[in-house]
Amino acid sequence: MEVDVWLNVGREGMCFTYSDNSQLGVDLGDLVRVRLRGRSMNGLVVARRRSLSSSNQKTNKSQIDKHSLADVEALVQQAAVDSQWREWLEDMATQCHISSFRMLKTALPPGWLGQRNLSNTENKRFWWISLEETFIKDVDLTRRQKELENVLRTCGGGAWQKDLNKQGFSFGIIKTLVSEGRVKRTKRKFINEADFLREGLDVVPQELEEHQSLTDEQEIAIKTFDATLPGAALLLWGVTGSGKTEVYLQIAAKELAAGRNCLILAPEIGLIPQLVDRFTRRFGSKVLEYHSGCSEKERVRNWRKILAGAKPLVLVGTRSAVFLPLAPLGLIVLDEEHDSSYKQESPMPCYHARDMALARAARTGARVILGSATPSLSTWKNLSPNGPITLAKLSRRILTQSLPAVHVVDMRAELAAGHRRLISRYLMQKLAQLPEKGEQAILLVPRRGYSSFLSCRSCGEVVQCPFCDVALTVHKGEEGQQWLRCHWCDHRSQIESSCSECGSYAFKPFGAGTQRVMDLLEQELEGVKFLRFDRDTTGGRHGHRSLLEKFAAGEADVLIGTQMLAKGIDLPRVTLAAVLAADGLLHRPDLFASEQSLQLFMQLAGRAGRGDLPGKVLIQTYCPDHPVILHLVDGRYEQFLEKELKLRKEAGLIPFSRACLLRLSGESAAITATAAAAVAEQIKPICSTNGWLLVGPAPALIARVAGKSRWQLLLHGPEGSALPLPQGSELWAGLPQGVSLSVDPDPLRL
Repeated sequence: MEVDVWLNVGREGMCFTYSDNSQLGVDLGDLVRVRLRGRSMNGLVVARRRSLSSSNQKTNKSQIDKHSLADVEALVQQAAVDSQWREWLEDMATQCHISSFRMLKTALPPGWLGQRNLSNTENKRFWWISLEETFIKDVDLTRRQKELENVLRTCGGGAWQKDLNKQGFSFGIIKTLVSEGRVKRTKRKFINEADFLREGLDVVPQELEEHQSLTDEQEIAIKTFDATLPGAALLLWGVTGSGKTEVYLQIAAKELAAGRNCLILAPEIGLIPQLVDRFTRRFGSKVLEYHSGCSEKERVRNWRKILAGAKPLVLVGTRSAVFLPLAPLGLIVLDEEHDSSYKQESPMPCYHARDMALARAARTGARVILGSATPSLSTWKNLSPNGPITLAKLSRRILTQSLPAVHVVDMRAELAAGHRRLISRYLMQKLAQLPEKGEQAILLVPRRGYSSFLSCRSCGEVVQCPFCDVALTVHKGEEGQQWLRCHWCDHRSQIESSCSECGSYAFKPFGAGTQRVMDLLEQELEGVKFLRFDRDTTGGRHGHRSLLEKFAAGEADVLIGTQMLAKGIDLPRVTLAAVLAADGLLHRPDLFASEQSLQLFMQLAGRAGRGDLPGKVLIQTYCPDHPVILHLVDGRYEQFLEKELKLRKEAGLIPFSRACLLRLSGESAAITATAAAAVAEQIKPICSTNGWLLVGPAPALIARVAGKSRWQLLLHGPEGSALPLPQGSELWAGLPQGVSLSVDPDPLRL
């Protein structure tokens, strides 16, 4: 039997023919291990046929030798790619303007297509010692044997032998109790503490959480979902704290009972721990997670559990989990559906997980829940009767707490009163009162690091990254040492003692990041404890969980962080949420600036007052009359959406039109600019024929990153129309060596 194997060779992959002489039973969609030029590689079987020698019995020996093929070495995963799942992927590849191979490589677990060997993904097996349920009680035991039995009871009935050995229990003691029938010794897969509950061990029975009682609005939302047709979508618009997660849980329970799998998506890894905990308490071993924080072997192991289909599962993950081959698939939830992190910008394929989920549901008959307190404009536009999405509202918090009041601090008045500090007097007063009241606060700072940039006060020179067209950010270590870091390419350097332009020693950091704000507050507010919550402090898989647990345990009064603070944090003692510098977010040169700023502020506001005490939101701004601030104060998000939709419709802007961004990058600025001009000439006739407007080429907003020059072309066209681009690899065929091109359909950053 001959098989064609798709290998990760070249930009688009290549097919090579192998023989299944070992009779492994290789079939279409299998993942196999083969050798190519002496290298062991994993590849996908895409074709299968009878070999030349077996189909023609008259073939002589010389012909057989001439057509001899290398053998498939091993079957890595049977039926790794289902035909229906692959058809959906190919449709998505066409929409993202990328080859089927690159889309497939994105969808599969890292390392499965390539040279890495991830075949040994199962946990190792170790000896497990457990108490027998029935044994003779009047047998005399030594002191150490009694101690061993007490340890096993304390551990819930069983423990790993290696752990017992560490506690001083020899193998002889264990062996004696085994021979007397008092304990049992068996081999089990070793699992870490994080995976313990989800592995479903028999020794320690797991008590699952019961369903919570529902409010009238939650019951209506579930009935509305039940009434939707297969393949349909529901927008669950609920204020923060209204119980959206409980709605997800009870709908998921119905799907699992019907034998269907559930996929729960969150925009960022930081939101995964809370969702995993909630779903695990309800569904136990049926819950798995899949995201970049998991190891490669763990992702492969979970993928295989899905393919095995032994029981319906709940998969919790970030946007990449939308590709998981769950079948049958009953429910897809996108929590915080408005979040821009659901959009993949780089590398290709540039996809939006919401669009992928809706397309997959339409094909498989699964149903989608889009959950948010601040729905996106594009989702709102597609609500029934104007679109296919049904609306369910949760307008009240679960415990009938009122939504937090919004207080706006006019920083112009602070300046006029002679107060020139970053933090207003009113906010300082509120923070100082926290320890006495036993309350907590969260403080949003738009930037991480110590200061936004370092500037020479003599000549005005700003210290730039040598590889990017951006200023270096000042960072500060625990011992007070400062250094410079680029947040685009991660270049780092020490702060020089003098200006490279004029030689002056008058260096001064400008702007404030999370580090500097924390330093300032620690100096001003004695007795108030602080924690920092940003990308620099939440490294590792459990970094977010660890910091939030510390804050929840009362180790700090104030949590200072970046935008991740506003997403999904549920801390009952938080009564104050504050934004230090709202203006930097409001005045970004971006079509989506107002929408995204209001979403962020309202999400942050929802973190306050979730317990028994009322909450308050404080916004520091120099523009208190900005429409976003006014809508934040009155809380009428629906009115904001209607106004924004009207403005965009009149101007023919997204979502009443489509956009596409072509990004080019190369070492040489001149060659990259020339390549961009050539691409523009290539697509200009297609754009003109299909009613699309071509803007550019022009340098990107950040014209150089990691030493590479960046140019872009913006395409703007009719709503619902196909991208005016040539099919296949034609767009890349004429690019000079060293210049890359990416296609981003419907970008969120213009």
